[in-house]
Amino acid sequence: MKNIIPKKISEYKTAVGIMTGTSLDGVDTLVTRVRGAGAGTSHENIAFRVYPIPARLKARMREIMHKRSAALEEICRINYEIAALYAACVRRISRAAGINVSDIDFMGVSGQTFYHVPGEATLQLGSGSFLSGLLGIPVVWDFRAADIAAGGQGAPLVPYLDFVLFAGMKKEIITLNIGGISNLTHIPASGKFEEITAFDCGPGNMIIDKMALEITGGRLRYDKNAKLALAGKISPKFFEVMRSHPYLKKSPPKSTGREEFGDDYACSLIDYCRKNTIGPNDMIRTAAEFTAFCIIESVKKFVIIKRTQSGSRGIKNPAAAAAYLVCAGGGAENPLLFDLLKKGLAPFGVETIKSRDMNVDSKSKEALLMAVLANETIYGGASNVPSATGAKRRIICGSVAYQK
Repeated sequence: MKNIIPKKISEYKTAVGIMTGTSLDGVDTLVTRVRGAGAGTSHENIAFRVYPIPARLKARMREIMHKRSAALEEICRINYEIAALYAACVRRISRAAGINVSDIDFMGVSGQTFYHVPGEATLQLGSGSFLSGLLGIPVVWDFRAADIAAGGQGAPLVPYLDFVLFAGMKKEIITLNIGGISNLTHIPASGKFEEITAFDCGPGNMIIDKMALEITGGRLRYDKNAKLALAGKISPKFFEVMRSHPYLKKSPPKSTGREEFGDDYACSLIDYCRKNTIGPNDMIRTAAEFTAFCIIESVKKFVIIKRTQSGSRGIKNPAAAAAYLVCAGGGAENPLLFDLLKKGLAPFGVETIKSRDMNVDSKSKEALLMAVLANETIYGGASNVPSATGAKRRIICGSVAYQK
């Protein structure tokens, strides 16, 4: 068996991280060198690519997700096909990085989430054991189950990486990832692990992307540069319909996904707009405003109020902000969303910036998360964040498949 635990914590290990999100827009694949563990973890990225998911496989994955049911044979087959796709991506990124697959010490992979019942059960497909056998390297996967066993929701996972990246800055940081779902992590200036707050705000790009697809007859899979939304105006009546969603009434810890904001929900909104003669541009503009609203309200209710109660006050000058909202994900590149967040939070002493302003690559962040979580598991460290997931205790997350 290959010894994947360094003799010295100062030694670097070559790791691969793989992530496929709810949008199914590709396989994020990263080669990085990781050193240390816990708060002392450091990394050096070597190569990052986003590889496409074959059209036929993507269509089958979407069908299972949207129908919420499938034949057992189909689920069984797709579990192995996803793992085979991941293996192909590892081989490709190895060539791009100028290394052999055998040079990889370990890899971390989330698997594709097909269904998530917060606090009860979760299903990610893409067999880690099969993947390990195909590549001949150790694989760490299935990070959510242990947190659920400890009484948590199994999500979010990203707060641990945010802690590693930002806790040492001694600044109040709110990291925001706008993928299919929008989620945030609040790291207080103290950097104390037990004071971290993290949760899903609500929809990110998910509703907007579905509307763009419908508006353009399948020509556009997302609203590039917010052109469709900027051509419309907000519909107050439609906005109130979205604002009544029950998820917005919940308090952290909370998590969500396609089950609440996926195609079924988006299609119901599209039908509402058609019946109420709300034009397509006004529809997508209102959806963008709603997405920003969910994020802004989350920051105000669960970060700003906490800060105010502790004696801090918002300030008028964003350049001297009391907190920084660090945006990542595809939605951070949507100029309308970014502008709405910037204007909506500035009065509360929050400066909105992009992750690259903090020298963090937005595109590779989720793949890096997988590598860092795998590294922590290998060291025998706990990587869940109970204050974010609701777990009763810290716990080692992930299953490990070893190879000789």
